[in-house]
Amino acid sequence: MSVNKKIIDNIREVIFELNKNNTADNYAFLGFDACIDYIIRIVREKKNNEVTGYFTTSSQFGEFLMNLDNKSCGVELQTKLSKIGGNMVITANALGNLGIRIECVGTFGLPEILPVFRTMSPNCSLHTIGDTISATALEFDNSKVIMFDPGPYNNLTWEGVKNLLGIERIKDLISGKQLISFLNWSEIENSSKIWEGVLNEILPSIVITGQKPFFFTDFSDCSRRSKQDIQFAIDLLGRFRKYFKVIISLNQNEADLISKALNVQWQRSDEEFVKEMFKSCNADLLVIHRTKDALGYDGVAYEKCDTFFCKEPKILTGGGDNFNAGFCYSLFHELNLFQSLLVANAVSGSYVKTGISPDVNKLIDFLQSNYL
Repeated sequence: MSVNKKIIDNIREVIFELNKNNTADNYAFLGFDACIDYIIRIVREKKNNEVTGYFTTSSQFGEFLMNLDNKSCGVELQTKLSKIGGNMVITANALGNLGIRIECVGTFGLPEILPVFRTMSPNCSLHTIGDTISATALEFDNSKVIMFDPGPYNNLTWEGVKNLLGIERIKDLISGKQLISFLNWSEIENSSKIWEGVLNEILPSIVITGQKPFFFTDFSDCSRRSKQDIQFAIDLLGRFRKYFKVIISLNQNEADLISKALNVQWQRSDEEFVKEMFKSCNADLLVIHRTKDALGYDGVAYEKCDTFFCKEPKILTGGGDNFNAGFCYSLFHELNLFQSLLVANAVSGSYVKTGISPDVNKLIDFLQSNYL
């Protein structure tokens, strides 16, 4: 069975489940980053003071810079959009649009939450733990380069989070949630210490009855992190498994970096690699999302699902976060692994095409317009 045939065979069942929209009693906790994104295109050509072309690929821009070695130049940037940003914020906003109610702890500004973050879904309750940062995303048709000064992220500590929120409030925010998600481990210098603080001081007093809730994480680009840092964070995931069903989601770059840190070699096939990686990453479910497909393995089932690839994207920054939101949303519907990848790809595809995280109705419309 071809992958597209498999999508068509599953899509009606997925839409039937989504139409139930039975997530009114579902709650999540997400942390810990927040920033303001500036989406930039780089001008390549102008005529009569009008832009006639942008750099469409990162390799084009790279070649342009290489030809300027030992020279100086000026580069014109055009800001196409400024918006809420950060892995946690974009993921939470997308989940909120889909109807999940979320407690969001992040760097929304001090002493007050900045007005820009008030544009998030009304299903998101915001709790600030620090000053925000800004990020400049250079977007091309096929990729993006995000530039930022972590600044306030470097000042985040577990002690600081406790001092601002209070230990009892943190317990209340985490208690009773079906989904806990810690995102952007790589950019927050003290992420592992914050995770350790939750493990040592919060989770032992949280009562979990019935089925384990989910713990979902995406490490983000950890190219600046040491092998030892990555190994330590993976070890912490093993401790979270005492309390949660742990899910780790990675893009291709992140999978490459983490596999090297864990001494996992790319195998002859995607399936062999994912299964080998799964053995080392201390998770109950491993997901790898790429430009044209997404892979998943839970120790029993391996699935691969094509994406809704967009040749002319409205926006790229946040596509992976919307994928993660779609996958997390699927957890509340108890879809199987292939169907969860399908929904995740659809949420991301709709966002990349329109620039807006879809609500449930727009998600269903997107699925229907593409395959039914």
